[in-house]
Amino acid sequence: MLMGAACIAGLFVLGIVAALVLVATPEPPLPAPKDVFDFTSLRKAPTDIDPPSLRRYPARDGEQLAYRIYDSASDRILIFIHGSSYHGGGYHALATALSLDGVAKVVLPNLRGHYMSGRRRGDVDYIGQYEDDLDDLIKFLRSSERLDGPITLGGHSSGGGLAIRFAGGAYAGDVSSYLLLAPIIPLSKAVKNGDAGGWAILHWKRLYGLLALNAIGIHGFNGLPIVAFNKPAKFWDGTETLSYSYRLNASYHPRHNYDADIRALAPRTLVLIGANDEAIDAEALRALMAADAPQAQMQILPNTSHFDVFSDPKALDVAAAWMRTLPETAGP
Repeated sequence: MLMGAACIAGLFVLGIVAALVLVATPEPPLPAPKDVFDFTSLRKAPTDIDPPSLRRYPARDGEQLAYRIYDSASDRILIFIHGSSYHGGGYHALATALSLDGVAKVVLPNLRGHYMSGRRRGDVDYIGQYEDDLDDLIKFLRSSERLDGPITLGGHSSGGGLAIRFAGGAYAGDVSSYLLLAPIIPLSKAVKNGDAGGWAILHWKRLYGLLALNAIGIHGFNGLPIVAFNKPAKFWDGTETLSYSYRLNASYHPRHNYDADIRALAPRTLVLIGANDEAIDAEALRALMAADAPQAQMQILPNTSHFDVFSDPKALDVAAAWMRTLPETAGP
């Protein structure tokens, strides 16, 4: 009996050692730079209207986090979350179009760990902190900005993934509808080649080690980098965040049981994706949404890329038309 217990304990220790060895492995070399998404398309000025200045709201830990707000005749509030590596300023065209169209006041947060938000670029303090930060933002908009309209939570790419995670979490009651543009669900078959078409370079060995350690309650290594982004240096402007820690990356996307988060989406949900999306298989995403969220509306937009879906006027017209169907007073 004692020998059996000793063997089990020994295997447990060996498992921890093996996990630590995986965690300690060097980060893989980056592949040759590849412009996965055609970053030149973002250099075109989408509007001659200047973006509003950055504001700050207090998170529950005292950190002052950044956001922009675009006013509108509508009482509805669209909180729209940026995709990986960038920040809310990249969605100026979307916010301008939807706010001027009178469908929503648009709020663009810069997530903690990104440009001008948080103390450490590429890191958060714990898994799930983004949901807490969004809840704090909503409370601030209600109390300090005096906005009392219904809330739509939207997001592009990883931002859409975070919106799905939010739907499956403790604060889902704050939100009445979801606008998901090319949402990334990392463990699903919808992600092309498992690396978003070459955009996300994962440290797989470290990931497996951290998953094992977290499963037994060891979280002290979660601040280590786990993913880097393949953005060619010629497109850098100093505002991008080129790598994420394990805990930031986990906070940014649906939980490992992503089906449960998807099933939690509100009945009023629109999913848009381009037929030419470089990172996501549109048909695989359609199948996933049909299985887990049949109540959601989904459209695959022809001749539309991963960036077009949040910047092309035709795509924004589809989003605006859907938002006009949402009740102005019902829901949170």
